[in-house]
Amino acid sequence: MAEISFTGNKLLKSVANEFTSKFPYLWLRWYNKEGGANSWDVTHASIRAKKSASELSTNASMNVGTFEKRYEEAYGVKIEVMYIKADRKYRSLDEDNHLTLAEYNKKVAEKGAQKAKEAIPSFK
Repeated sequence: MAEISFTGNKLLKSVANEFTSKFPYLWLRWYNKEGGANSWDVTHASIRAKKSASELSTNASMNVGTFEKRYEEAYGVKIEVMYIKADRKYRSLDEDNHLTLAEYNKKVAEKGAQKAKEAIPSFK
């Protein structure tokens, strides 16, 4: 599976769409310094606390916990891998950190998660 890169000039919406295209039952939530969710209509570079950070990429074989930790270490911004089931938003739990992104996508699909692009109108 091709890598997903988190470059500075992409809108968060573009990054989220790319991620969800690879993992249809998962989506990303970026947190601002106050702990709230960031708008998807800003660039990736504008939210990063570490402006000189090197670019990060991920693929299907990276563990959920590793991805979230590396992202926060690289950019100084908290990110969560999320899913939606019965119109409720859920975040990944510590017990899922050992699963790869591909395994987690499959797990939440089997639990009845909705496809992210169908559940979140702002993807379109």
